[in-house]
Amino acid sequence: MGQRHQLFVIGRILGHYRQLCALHNQWLFGKEALERCVDVLRILEHPTNRLPIQQELIAAAKKNDEFWPAETRGDIETDPVPFPFITTCLNVGATFRPDGDYHGLIVHPFYGAFDQGHNDDGIMIFDITDLDNVRYCFVDYEEYHERNLEVMTPLSAGTYWEAYDDFNCSHNKIPLLREFQSRNLVTVGALKETWPHGEWRENGSTVGHEKHNPTGSPQDAESGPVAATNARLSAGKQLAGRSANTLPGRTKSLRDLSMDSLLDLLLHSAHDDSDLVAKVGIFPDFVGKLRRRLYDHAATLQPTVSIINLISKALEDDVEVDLSVFKKLSVGDLAVIVAKLRGGKTKVLNLSNMPELTEPGLQRILNIHQAPSKLTKSKGATSVVATGPAMDFSAIVLLETPNISVSFLSKHMGLYDVYHSALFRRPWYSEEYRSCHETKKPLPALQFGLANTVSQLVWVGITSVQSRDGTLRQGNGQFDWSSLKYSAAAYSTYNRDTDLKYKSFLLDVPSPAAKIVHSLQRLTQYLFGVRYLENWPQAAARCFATTSNLEDGAYSVGPLSTTFDRDDTSEDYVESAKGRPLMPGQWAIILVHEAFDARRQKLLDELNLGGNDETEGSKIYQAQDHEPNLRPLKRLRYAFVKALSQSDPSKQHLLVTCVSGYVEDVLGGTAGNTEEAERVVRWWRKQKPYARYYNDADVDEILQKIYPDRQLVVHQRFKRGQWKRLKRSHAAQAAPPARPRVNTQPGLIIAVPPPQPARREA
Repeated sequence: MGQRHQLFVIGRILGHYRQLCALHNQWLFGKEALERCVDVLRILEHPTNRLPIQQELIAAAKKNDEFWPAETRGDIETDPVPFPFITTCLNVGATFRPDGDYHGLIVHPFYGAFDQGHNDDGIMIFDITDLDNVRYCFVDYEEYHERNLEVMTPLSAGTYWEAYDDFNCSHNKIPLLREFQSRNLVTVGALKETWPHGEWRENGSTVGHEKHNPTGSPQDAESGPVAATNARLSAGKQLAGRSANTLPGRTKSLRDLSMDSLLDLLLHSAHDDSDLVAKVGIFPDFVGKLRRRLYDHAATLQPTVSIINLISKALEDDVEVDLSVFKKLSVGDLAVIVAKLRGGKTKVLNLSNMPELTEPGLQRILNIHQAPSKLTKSKGATSVVATGPAMDFSAIVLLETPNISVSFLSKHMGLYDVYHSALFRRPWYSEEYRSCHETKKPLPALQFGLANTVSQLVWVGITSVQSRDGTLRQGNGQFDWSSLKYSAAAYSTYNRDTDLKYKSFLLDVPSPAAKIVHSLQRLTQYLFGVRYLENWPQAAARCFATTSNLEDGAYSVGPLSTTFDRDDTSEDYVESAKGRPLMPGQWAIILVHEAFDARRQKLLDELNLGGNDETEGSKIYQAQDHEPNLRPLKRLRYAFVKALSQSDPSKQHLLVTCVSGYVEDVLGGTAGNTEEAERVVRWWRKQKPYARYYNDADVDEILQKIYPDRQLVVHQRFKRGQWKRLKRSHAAQAAPPARPRVNTQPGLIIAVPPPQPARREA
């Protein structure tokens, strides 16, 4: 049962409309369908996502006719996600909002028919032929008795919602419908070309089989990858550099004719014309025109010293640098160009659709700007801190580069936002698909575990029964963590509530500091308000499927975490899920949940923690409706934990800190990244605090439960006044001698002895 709905993305490729991806939602209709539609449109139009989408459209244009089947009845043997970034954009937008619920999607074969799936509430279609004008429509292809919608024709958001007035009469339509006012519908001709077997209608009449190419319809993608990239990279500066005499319909001036002759001379010169370029570089429109000319002839440019210098000059001030179109340049040539780019100006480097690019070649290009590291010591424990100049790139786009493996990316690219086809495709390869291709091997574990990156997230769940049980607490109200035991049989019934529930998730996606902070804020927002937690790992995958774009990161899409998205929460959280050891320099995020029924929070707050009164106890169970599931969170706390190097292998030194301390430790040690660190911390402080930093003195007991293999020594940084104090050198923050857990002055690093062996459970 459900309110089934399918979603499709289409685009015009080389003169023909093609279906690019298809997903099935088990529960989507009415107002929520419109909200998801708006989110998908915002994602597809977001500037950060434009370049990866364009690269997959370029890859689609290179496919031969055999790739696009004549029949639109796809099956599981067809690669379900040949365009994984576009599929991820559709999935993230259609499944998740941090202030709402998560509804999972099922991947359909990318070229399945529009009416192939089980459907109750119509389909949703997006046309990305023109990324400046992404089109949408709803379609009802079966007449249902409870709705009065015209079938087999594009429907607007308002028309579709009118069919659900009875279900959504309490909602105000105006703010949501305003989102669709300036948006165009997918044309009937586009639907007819994509699915020719359908009897598509316009204004109640059947549309014929003639080729659909009306005036003002989306432009064909066959104009070519170079032209599409040129327009994106140079439109702004090109327009700014135009003189009045270069506008359409006007004769070029003598100056413009001279500039064209000069550019032709430079592109065909066999000599180094750096002196000439420096002289003419004073003209404000020279760089823009040079860039346009280089991209127009990118496929034929020969790798001479003059050409390499011209490319470096044209791109040195660009935020986005696209080197993928220069097909005749070698890896050495590309490395020279990257070396000449001004540090800090270039943020995005595109090397997509380069099947000849190898891992050694990519490392040769990126190693030019790789910042060194150093070791700093504090009271016998060693920390890895990045040093040197600021990183030159924030994102690397490597779509359709089959010679680059995800394991290589995990070892070398953890500090970038990485766009790689195999990384985006990992969550979609189901066991059914892999069995059809004669391989039942599970996906290899992947961990972006570089020094100064977050390698895992550990979820610690405290049930509502445990929260009310005074026997599990100490006299000061803190939990007696030693009383929470491990037991594999503890989850056969929900009454076994004396056991600690936790699970460790490897973070198998790139984890730059800004992205981690943004994702944590989204995740805590979701966990704070959601009613049921059984799908929270899948929601967490969507929270971490963002980039380092803090300003509008909700619509800036990165890869989905496979470990979160594939997690089966119907399985018990048992001891086998204990925290994986952290390597020196690696970080973990600890999330501690105390679960309550948020709608009856007032009642629960009034109850005695001892729970001895049978009347009060019966009220609690009545409030919970005997639900065994964890409830929305009254108390949500977090901590960043870093493993420090040590000489004694029997002990594990851990540093515990808050967001500010984590950002300062990762970014603050590099002079060029201080501004970035302050930007991230300012952003975090402006957000609503859905979770607070766990700076209680018993944090070491929690960590000993999670990492039981070795004796722990916990170094804790408190939050109050921390940001200013952390700007001092590590030497000035030397730890005092070890002593029992007490509240000390904020800002100091304190060494806390591990819990006594007698208190730890086997």
